[in-house]
Amino acid sequence: MKLERVAIVSHHEKSMAAQIEKKIGEFLAARGVTVVEESPDLVVALGGDGTVLRGAQVAHEEEAPLLGVNLGRLGYLTEVDAGDEIMALEKILSGEFHLEDRMMLACSVGDSRDYVGMNEVLVERTSRYRLLRMEVRVGGERLAAYNADGVIVATPTGSTAYALSAGGPIVDPRAQCMVLVPVSPHMIFARPFVLTPDETVEITTDPDGEEGSLSLDGALGGDLEPGSTVVVRRHPRPLRIVRLSGPNFLERLRNKLQLPG
Repeated sequence: MKLERVAIVSHHEKSMAAQIEKKIGEFLAARGVTVVEESPDLVVALGGDGTVLRGAQVAHEEEAPLLGVNLGRLGYLTEVDAGDEIMALEKILSGEFHLEDRMMLACSVGDSRDYVGMNEVLVERTSRYRLLRMEVRVGGERLAAYNADGVIVATPTGSTAYALSAGGPIVDPRAQCMVLVPVSPHMIFARPFVLTPDETVEITTDPDGEEGSLSLDGALGGDLEPGSTVVVRRHPRPLRIVRLSGPNFLERLRNKLQLPG
C-alpha cells in the first residue's frame, strides 16, 4: 500500500484525541504524507468503538483501509491503544502489516438509497409501552412473525456488539455469514439464526401496528412507518482493516470481554 494521504476521524470530545491527532499530523508531515479529508490511502480512527464505526463509513466509501486507535474503554474494534499510534504508522510505512476483509451490510427501505453498516442493522420499536410486530422473510421465505423490542441483522464483526447483548452467538469476524437476533421477543421460541452471507433478509412492520425505527451501527437510519419493509443483504464490497502483529481473535476476545480463565 502506497501511503501518501491519510484521513483522520476522531472523537472531538476527548482532549486526548486532539493531542494524538496533532502528533500524527507532525509525524506524517515529516515523512511527506499529507493529512486530507478526501481520497485518502488510509483512514485513522481515534476514539472508541463508536468512532471506529464512523471511520468505517469513511473508509468504506473511500475504498481505503482503516486503522483504529483506542481512546475509549472497550475498544474491541480498534487495532492499537493510545500511545502506540506512531509505532503502528511506522509499521504501515515499512510494510509490516496485512489487510483483513470485514463483511459489510447494505440496507434499504422501499426505493431509498442503500445505507451501509459494519456491525448491524436494527429495526426496533419507538413506543415505550408497546412491542413492535414484524414479519421476517429470508430469501423470500417466511421465517417468523415477532412481537418484540426489535430485530437485529448483524455481521460477524457485529456479533460481539448489540447482537451479543441480545443473546446472539459470537462469530469469528473473518467468517462470512449473517446473524439474525430477535430482541426481547414475546414468544417461547426466541433463538438467533446464523444465515449464509448471500441471503436477503426482509423485515416488514405490521401495517396496522406501531411506528418503528431503523438504525445502522447505532447511528444511521430513521423512522419507519407501519407497513415498511427493510431489506438487508451483504454489501458486495468488504471493508479492509489494518492488522499488525497483535493479538488474534480469541486473545482479543478474552481480553476485551474479560472472559473467565
